[in-house]
Parts: sequence; structure tokens; C-alpha cells
Amino acid sequence: MRGAMSGDNRTSVFIGTTVLAAFLMSAVILVVFQPYAGPSWMVALALFILLSVLASHLSFRVTSTGSVASLEFLPELGCLILLGPAGALVESVVSGLVTQHFIFRNQPRKVAFNVAQSALSIGAAGFVYIALSGEPSLSVLTFSQAFPAFVAAAVTYFATNSVAVSSIMSLSEGEPFLDIWIRLYGKTVLFDIVVSPFAYAVAYLYVRWGVLALILAVVPIIGLRYSYGVNIQLQQLNRDLLRVLVKTLEAQDPYTSGHSIRVAERAKIVAEQLGLRSKHVRIIETAALLHDIGKIGNEFSRILRQKGPLTPDQRQLIRSHPERGVEIIQSVRALDPKVLACVRHHHERFDGTGYPAGLAGEEIPLGARIIMVSDTIDAMLTARPYRDALPVAVVRAELLKCTGSQFDPHIVKAFLATGLFGEVIDSTSHPIQATLSEDEVEPPQRSIALS
Repeated sequence: MRGAMSGDNRTSVFIGTTVLAAFLMSAVILVVFQPYAGPSWMVALALFILLSVLASHLSFRVTSTGSVASLEFLPELGCLILLGPAGALVESVVSGLVTQHFIFRNQPRKVAFNVAQSALSIGAAGFVYIALSGEPSLSVLTFSQAFPAFVAAAVTYFATNSVAVSSIMSLSEGEPFLDIWIRLYGKTVLFDIVVSPFAYAVAYLYVRWGVLALILAVVPIIGLRYSYGVNIQLQQLNRDLLRVLVKTLEAQDPYTSGHSIRVAERAKIVAEQLGLRSKHVRIIETAALLHDIGKIGNEFSRILRQKGPLTPDQRQLIRSHPERGVEIIQSVRALDPKVLACVRHHHERFDGTGYPAGLAGEEIPLGARIIMVSDTIDAMLTARPYRDALPVAVVRAELLKCTGSQFDPHIVKAFLATGLFGEVIDSTSHPIQATLSEDEVEPPQRSIALS
């Protein structure tokens, strides 16, 4: 029996299938809806190709792997109304080849997929437009006849485009299709549908004013591009600034430098292993990044560098850092309230003996339970003033030992399933011998794991 195809092979098969489907659809469209190709038709086609190239040039990146979003759908849908499926198809393919090769300078495989999925999207929209009695025309547009057909065509375009792009991203990035779709389109699909009538307006004005309508369309397209991308870009900037802030603060202490970033990375991996949606993964990652922000200040710095046991007052101060952290970040309006809950409760123990609220089991926010495990593991794997970094085998054994008391068993199982520790071993095979700080031991369960 053959093994399952690798992700790269599945991606290649999907690209080939998409290209083949686009070729067959294009052949049918060009035969059934033969382009008029008169002078006015050719002029309109050339102008809409230029407008489409401009819209692509104003695109912006939406993922770390280079996926982009643009308003190219506006001239494509406008061209459909004026020139019909054949004209819109030609416009889509020509502008796509130009922008993919000369503007984005993509590899041939990526060019082929992007052009093919765009052709499929506008082709499917064209069939719907004609089926609902939409009548392509450069001389007259009847609103009652053309607009309902246009709305249906636009919805078909977005559905086809989003399914194709989300599918290829799911295969290439190894994430669930629905998570990818929500990440790429969840916050923009409604905006796309609301903005799409602008394409109808451009087509209507072109019928009345000709070239002047496209010149006037450039300004709102530029404006729409910036309103379209500003939310995503601000979110990316906020995440980057948070990482820079945390990294700068932790750099002041060699023993905690990089701790929060590592905890955030591990928490993200565990959240993904649990199959959480992309939005929830981002919330947990952000909370993990900020979980120790309440330890800002010289008084905490002195305690964290202290080699001896903590005094009762110092212990109480350490216990205050989750609430202090919430006080610091709660004024940031862009943060989801769930981030605050995860930061506040990341020291709650599964058996209910943690702090600040003494929550137990599933009363503790899921993100906080994940951060507790990730935080503890990084603390044990990192050198402290009072001890060296612990071996991975010892850390793994301690993790298993405290499962059910300090840690949620499901979270521990998910962490071990990520492969970060390799194979699970018997927790009794490695005796635990280490000098610990008061902050790492929480009664009634004495443990080298953080409380």
C-alpha cells in the first residue's frame, strides 16, 4: 500500500488540477461567449487591464508566507458587466500574468496557480451573471436586470476565490482549511461584498462617460486599498511592537531574556496541537507573550536575581505579578478581553491551589492552562541564579509527575504530542535532585515546577 502523499506533492497535485480546470473553463467560455473584439471593446479591455494592474500594485501582504490581498476583483467584476465572461476572462488572465511575473516576481508554479484560480473565479461569476439574465453591454445597463445578477456573480467570485486560495494555503502551511479561511477572509469577506457594488458603479459610469469614469475610479480604489489593509497591517504592527517591548524588557535580565517569546512560541504550538481556531491561537500566543509583564520594576528584578529563599513579603510581591500585569495591559483597547483573563490566571493550578483566584480544572481559562505548562517548562530548561538549567529528561519527568495537580492532563498530553520532548519516558526513571527557589515551590505539592 502506498503511503500518503507529502504536503508538497498534494500542493502540486492541487495546483495542476486548478490549472487544468481553469484551462477547460476558459476554452468553454471563449467558445460559448465569443469576444466581440471591436474597437470600443478592445479599448475598454485595455483600460480595465491597466486598472487591474494598478489595483494589484496596491496589494498588501496578509500572511508571513507572502500571501497578498488586493482590490483586483473590482476591475474584474466591472469588466464582466461591460465585456461579458469572455472579456473578463481575457482581462483576468492578461493582468494576472503581468502582475504575477513583473510586480510580484513569483515563481512559475505560483504564477500558474494564481492566474488559474483568478480565471476560475471570474469564469464561474460569468456563468452566474449570464444565467441570471445579466446582459453585458458597453452602451446601456438596466439596473433592475443587471444589478441582481451582478450581486450573485460577485458572491460566486468571492466563494470560488476564497475556497481555492484557502485550500492551497491549507496544504502548504499544514493548517486546517477552515482556520486558514477565517484568518484570510473572516474579517474581510463582508467588506469585499459591501465594496463590490463599486465595480458596478464604475461600469455604469463607463457606459455614460467612457474613459473619464476609469480615471475617476483610480482615486477611490486607492482610498479603498488603504482602508482595506489598515486593520490587518495595524494588527501585524501591534504584534511586532509587543514582541519588541517584551524582548527589550527581558534583555535587562540575562536569566529571563527571551523567556516570554519562548513561552509564546510553545503555547502557540500546543494550542495548534489541540486543534484550536486561529483566532484563539493568536489570543493565547499574545497572552503568553505578555504573561510576565507584571514583573516590570526594580523590586522584581532584585527578587528574580536573588539566590537565597524568598521572604514572606517577597513571596507576596511575586504573587501579585499576574494582577499587576492585567493592570498594565488592560488599557490597550486592541487586546481581546480573553488575553487579560489568560494573563490573570496563568498561575492557577489544576487542583485549585494556585493563585490569584484559586480556580480549579476547567474553571481556569484554557489559554491560562496552556501558558502554565509552557511557562513551567521554559523555567526549568533555563539557568537561574540558584541552579543550572535542568536536563530535558528531568523536565519531562517533572511534567508527568505534576500532571493532574499542577497541570491539566489534556494540555500535558498535547504538549508531549508536539514532539518537542521526543518520546514520553517513565517519570520514575529519573530522580529529581535540584536546589529550588521559593517561587518554584508551591504548597501543598512541593515540586521543581513553577507554581
